[in-house]
Amino acid sequence: MIKLTIGKLNIQLEGIDAGELPENTLLFRTEFEEADLKYTFRIGENPPSIHYPVIYQTKDILVFGKPEGREARILYMPDTHNRYGYYEEINEKEITVYVNEAYREHLRIDTIFISLLALERHEAQRGAFILHCAYMNFDSNAILFCGPSGIGKSTHSELWCREYPDKAHVLNGDKCLLTAENGIIYANGWPVCGSSGICHNEKHKVAGIVLLQQAMVNQFVEEKTICNFKQILAQTTINYWNNNYTKQAMDFIESLLRRVGCGTYACNISSESVVTLYNELKERKWIS
Repeated sequence: MIKLTIGKLNIQLEGIDAGELPENTLLFRTEFEEADLKYTFRIGENPPSIHYPVIYQTKDILVFGKPEGREARILYMPDTHNRYGYYEEINEKEITVYVNEAYREHLRIDTIFISLLALERHEAQRGAFILHCAYMNFDSNAILFCGPSGIGKSTHSELWCREYPDKAHVLNGDKCLLTAENGIIYANGWPVCGSSGICHNEKHKVAGIVLLQQAMVNQFVEEKTICNFKQILAQTTINYWNNNYTKQAMDFIESLLRRVGCGTYACNISSESVVTLYNELKERKWIS
């Protein structure tokens, strides 16, 4: 039995060995008395026949609606469209995961393994949401560099670490999990980190979110709230086929923007861009 605590979830895994899990996932290994979710892995076994209606479909996932709001999912390799897993919620706590034996070794790939757990769904049920960003700890506060793939999130955060090596540390180069506790927004570690290879299981209060844009001249602008909302929404993992979770995500982002500084930073990739932003954030008291 393997126990993990990821965000707001205590997770119990059975039918799988620790040696088959991604290294990033093992960073979240812990001990607890009561699990929120219990996953039973059946590797190499054939999944049951499916008789539920399809509620969502893309090239890499097929989602079925079950009674009482539960789900089942078929997961496909995006390049070959071969099925590698089947996920089914038995009740509110118990989940069965079937893994195609041909893809057993792929379980050590963090994106493949985490997709089998549908954590974005279960975290959303508890008011927590995954943000696509570079998550940086600066002097014990979280600065999140947010934007689409290729915008320079990892590069910019790495420049901060070079410029301020005693204060800046990248904790995840691709994602964090956002939670709210007693009116305070926190960034939490997440076991998927994209191509950055940087993954740490740490939790810090969010000081601000920087929406990155590429430009020749460095300029920080505090946009209207609606502009920030749209950009953050676009970088948040949401099961849009579930209206309740979509509304919860939108409400969360609205609350986030009331509690945390947010602005757009159009910049180049240079040490000067780091110093310019540092001065802007210090002036706004995001950092000290």
